[in-house]
Order: sequence, then C-alpha cells, then structure tokens
Amino acid sequence: MGDVLSPARKLWLFDLDGTLVSPSEDQLHAWVTAFRDVFGIEAAPAAITPHLGLTFAGVVGAVANALGRTAPSSRIPEALAVYTRHVQEGLARRPARLLPAARELLQFLRQERGDLVGVITGNFPGEGEPKLAGAGLRPLLDVVVFSDFATSGRDSLIRRALHGARRLGFSGGLPDTLVVGDSVHDVESGRRLGAVSVAVCTGLTPPDRLRGAKPDLVVPDLAGLLSNLRHAGAAWTPSG
Repeated sequence: MGDVLSPARKLWLFDLDGTLVSPSEDQLHAWVTAFRDVFGIEAAPAAITPHLGLTFAGVVGAVANALGRTAPSSRIPEALAVYTRHVQEGLARRPARLLPAARELLQFLRQERGDLVGVITGNFPGEGEPKLAGAGLRPLLDVVVFSDFATSGRDSLIRRALHGARRLGFSGGLPDTLVVGDSVHDVESGRRLGAVSVAVCTGLTPPDRLRGAKPDLVVPDLAGLLSNLRHAGAAWTPSG
C-alpha cells in the first residue's frame, strides 16, 4: 500500500485476541486440552502461538503438521467443542479484559473521525460473543465477523466485513480499509487484499516478526496508534 490515504470515510477492522483484548492463558490451555483430548497430540503453548490468527481449522492443521502428526478434519468439530467449553469456563472466571486505550481509540474513530469500526476474528461465536460482552465492546462496533466452518482464511473475514460495512452505507473499498492486528497472519491478509495493514505489538508475536511481515505501520500499542491519529489529524498517513 502507498502511504497516503484518501480523505474518504475509512473502515477499521480489528483482530480481537491480543489486539483489543489481552491474550489469555485460558485460551492457550484450551488449545492444549483440545489437541491432547481429541487428537492425542501433546502440543506445548510455544508450538501453538505462532499459528494463532489463523482459522480454527488452520491452527489445527498448522500445529499438527509442524509436529509431524495428523489431525483428521472429521474430528475438528469435536475439537472445537472441547476448546470452546474450556474457553467459556475460563471467561466465566476471568472475563476478557480490554487492552489500554482500546475503548478510547474505537470511540475516537467513530465519533471524531466518522469512520466505521469492526472486529474480524478467527473466534467462533461461542468464544467471541462472551469476550465482546465481557469487555463491553459490542456498543463500540459497527461490524462483527466471526469465523465458521465455511471460513477459508482471514481474507474471507475481511471481505465479509467489507460487505457488512457497505450495507451500512460505507462506499469505500479495500484501499480504504485498515486491518489492525497483532499477528503476522493479520498483516499478510491485509496486504494480500490491498488493504492498509497496521501491526500492534500487544499480542504473542515478537515485534521483529511483525516488522518482517512488512505492515504499512507498526505501533507498540493502541495508545500509540491513538496518539498518532490525534497528533496528525486529517493529515494522518499509515507510515512508520
């Protein structure tokens, strides 16, 4: 992408885990449990985290392949059920926690810039909805797109969100869309589609790996992004 955005209304699409809400140990524990109980695979968290940001089936396939094991696709629904149950139990004990400046940033984008704001996530609704509710995010969002078994990858989440935004009157296209996330997969999907990619270093991906994916902008956190936007005003460009 180029550095200059047209002054038209923008669509901001945020990843959820590690971008708007804090990464959760309960989530990693749920993954470890699903791999062990359903596929008989002992997968340490370190083997799982590089693949978070993919779809559920994508994570299963990538982790199993990296460990030299097989995970039959026919058992993925069972694995999802085990995973979701453990995540929901964890959220009941410890609700999702907004990362610093998340609420202020979303409010700024909608109220002061007049942009549309959405979430795109590999979470299925059974995981994602409790997180949005617990963090109080729903009222701050115009578009929410969860994953499902028909989701082939993050590219399709972005396209579905753009379609939803157009139903709300958004007239822009992918060049007017900003994809904000904490994983290499977020950056790569935005770049593939011609959207603006913004990487935040608040998740489980090392900053050097994020920079290596060549996003249009890397910021340490959402507070840094908000500060950049406020300082530059209408002249803001995604460079740096």
